[in-house]
Amino acid sequence: MPNFGYVAKNTSGELVRATVEAPSRVAALMALRKKGLTVVKLDAPEEAFGGAAEEERVARSRPLPRLAKSGLPILRRRVKLSDISDFCRLLATSVNAGIPLRDAVEAIAQDVDNPNLRHVLGRLVKDMYEGQSFSHALARFPDVFGSVFISLVESAEESGSMPDTLTQLAMYLERAERIRRKIQSVLAYPIFVLLFFFLVCVIMTVFVIPRFQNVFEGLGARLPMLTTIVFDTNTFILTNILYILIGALALIVLFVLFKGTASGRHRVDAWKLKVPVIGPILQKYAVARVSRSLAVMVQGGVPVTTAIEIASVITGNSVMRKSLLAARDRIMAGSDIAGSLRGDPHFPNLFVRMVSVGEGSGRLPDVLAKLADVYEEQVEGQIVVATALMEPIIICVFGALVLVLILAIYMPVFTVASKV
Repeated sequence: MPNFGYVAKNTSGELVRATVEAPSRVAALMALRKKGLTVVKLDAPEEAFGGAAEEERVARSRPLPRLAKSGLPILRRRVKLSDISDFCRLLATSVNAGIPLRDAVEAIAQDVDNPNLRHVLGRLVKDMYEGQSFSHALARFPDVFGSVFISLVESAEESGSMPDTLTQLAMYLERAERIRRKIQSVLAYPIFVLLFFFLVCVIMTVFVIPRFQNVFEGLGARLPMLTTIVFDTNTFILTNILYILIGALALIVLFVLFKGTASGRHRVDAWKLKVPVIGPILQKYAVARVSRSLAVMVQGGVPVTTAIEIASVITGNSVMRKSLLAARDRIMAGSDIAGSLRGDPHFPNLFVRMVSVGEGSGRLPDVLAKLADVYEEQVEGQIVVATALMEPIIICVFGALVLVLILAIYMPVFTVASKV
């Protein structure tokens, strides 16, 4: 039985370096967790193998091609999280029923409605028929399945816990999809109002105001100042519409190019976190995603440092990603998880304190899952409150602008009528 070298933290926060004998990597992780240790790093087994066993050890130690591109850049846009969630739930149900993994994937691929996902699953089945493991086949499509999915499947293959891991993954993806839909439903009304108001402004600018302007100019009457300002502004917009559109397009292109650079993306993400009302929501949403993904990965046997590195990718914010990677480096240098995040302005004190409690009690995955629930509820509540406050503000602003346009059109009518 191979010996695994490890670096871990005990309940006193001391760094422990030793070896553990276990049949597999995940079994070693589970054994260390039962001892109350938080694994920071787990090295390859020290025991030498020979012949076919050596080939198997080398194959297992070969890193997955997580950074490889799928070759189908449109997949990320067209394979939704809900599609992956449904696939994972069906796969978990099939494997738990005793159906071999490859047969289950092949059967699900035949009934999938999304053609892009059907194509991906067909490629997975082909790779598995050629002898590749499920995790290596998945790693060819990192933009579709994500790092969390691939890492947990790799860990499950080593431990033989694929049914339980797939069930856990399905629950994780379903929670992520549920909160995404709630956020979309809450934001639907403000977006609809904005689009409707934009349509009204276009109709007024292109069709309504020019007709009234021609009528009043034909009368030769002196127009009120408000009407003159509105008519002159409308004339300027219609006269220079091409230049305005080109300028707006140029600004958008420049912003996209700026955000495409590392420094630009970092500045934009930092600005997002500082925006009133929206910034705190984005921060808590990122913390909720980090908590949920860490809970799933640590529970599934992924080492803490690897889990933090993967979680940093799914935050969606380069500033918080940088904070997590710095925390990972501090953990590898000897700090505990809570200590590595303490003092970081992007992670609330509650998060740090609860992680410290989870480390001390040996129940880190459970604590992280509870933290994810708390922050997801806070995000939903804050979005509801922000939307409730935003609706009357939007209505008042739009109403005021419409009132200005109506007054600008009808004030000359009242003036002419009074003179008659």
